[in-house]
Amino acid sequence: MRGPVARGIATRAAVAATAAIYLLVFREDSDSGRRDRDAGRAEVPKAVRDLVGELTAEQKVDGILLMGFEGTDSTAPFLDELRARQLGGLLVREENWLDAVQGPALIGELKAAATEDGEIPPLVAAAQEGGEYRSFDDLPPENRQLNIGDSGDPELAESWAFEAGEALREAGFDMNLAPIADVATLDSPLADRAFSDDELITSQLTAAAIRGCEEAGIACVARHFPGLGAASQSTDQGPATVSLDAETLASRDLAPFEAAVAEGAPAVMLSHAFYAAYDPVTPGSLTETIATELLRDGVGFTGVAMTDDLSTGAIRGTSGVATAAVEAVNAGADMLLVSSPDEAANVREALLGAADSEEIPADRLDQAVGRVLELKRRYGLLEE
Repeated sequence: MRGPVARGIATRAAVAATAAIYLLVFREDSDSGRRDRDAGRAEVPKAVRDLVGELTAEQKVDGILLMGFEGTDSTAPFLDELRARQLGGLLVREENWLDAVQGPALIGELKAAATEDGEIPPLVAAAQEGGEYRSFDDLPPENRQLNIGDSGDPELAESWAFEAGEALREAGFDMNLAPIADVATLDSPLADRAFSDDELITSQLTAAAIRGCEEAGIACVARHFPGLGAASQSTDQGPATVSLDAETLASRDLAPFEAAVAEGAPAVMLSHAFYAAYDPVTPGSLTETIATELLRDGVGFTGVAMTDDLSTGAIRGTSGVATAAVEAVNAGADMLLVSSPDEAANVREALLGAADSEEIPADRLDQAVGRVLELKRRYGLLEE
C-alpha cells in the first residue's frame, strides 16, 4: 500500500486541480464545456456499444433502472416480472433480508430468475455504509465512517471497506452504495455518516475506501456529488439547499470525488439537493450543469453517474418521481435508483414514453445504458 504522506501530497494536488478545472470550465460559457455524446459513447468498448445496438427500447430503459422490490423468498411476485425483463440492477433492502442464510439464498434466486433465458444479469446492490447505517446488521462493517475518520488512517479505511466488500461479494452482491464522500461538519445532516469535516482527510479516506472495494471485487459508489455535507437538511426528509459559493464547493466538497475518480471509482451518486452556486431551483441530480458539465468535464469522471434514491422526500416534494426520472436522464444520469417498488411502474412508463417521443434522445439513452453495461463487464457480469 502507498504511504499516507504520498497520498496526502496527491490529494492536495487533486484539490488544487479540481479548483483550477472549475475556474477554467465554468467561468466560460457553459455550452463550450459540454461533452459531445459521441465521445461519451466512445468511453465504452466496441463490444459493449454493439450490445447496446442489439437491445430494444424497453430493454434499454430497464437497463438503467436500479430498483427495490418486495419479498424475502422465491414466492415474491417480483420474481415473475424479473424473468421477463433485463434490469440494470436490484436493490436488496433491509426488509428483504432476514439473516445471513436467507439473504444470500434470495440473491441466488433473483440472479437465477433474471438470467433464466440467458439475459444480461442485474447488478445486485446494497446500502451497507457501516454501524447503524448498514442495511444488514449481521454483515460488516460494524464501524461507522465517522469512527474510521476519527483515526485519520487510510490503511484502516481501506481494510474497513475491504471487509464490507468481501462479505457482500460472498453473499452475492455486486455493488455497495458507499462510501459517503461528503465533507460534513458537526451541524451537517450527514455528520455521523461521513469520514470528516476536513476535505484532506475525507479525500484520503474516500480514496482508500475505493481501493478496499476494488480489492474485494465489488463496485462501490461515491456519494453524494457534488457534496451534501453543507445541506440544510437530509434529502431523505425533503428538499434541501447547499448555499456554499462555487469556489468553496470546488476547493472543499469536490476534492473527495476527485480523489475517488483518481482511484478508479466505477460509479458516483448524484445529490438531490439544490445548489445555489449552480442551479438554485433544480435538484443537482436533475441539473445538466452538475450531472454532465461539472462531473464529466470538470472532474473528468467517465463511469456510471447514478441518482440518489428518486423515492426520497427531496424528489417527492418537488417534481415528482416519474418526471424526475426523465429529467435526470436528460441531465446526464446513467442509472436511476428507485427504492420504492410502488414507484417503479410509473418511472418505467414515463421513461418509455420519453424515449418513444424522443424527449430523451436516443443517443443519450444509449450512452447511459452503455456505461451501465461497461460497469457490468468490468465486474464480471458480462462475458468477454
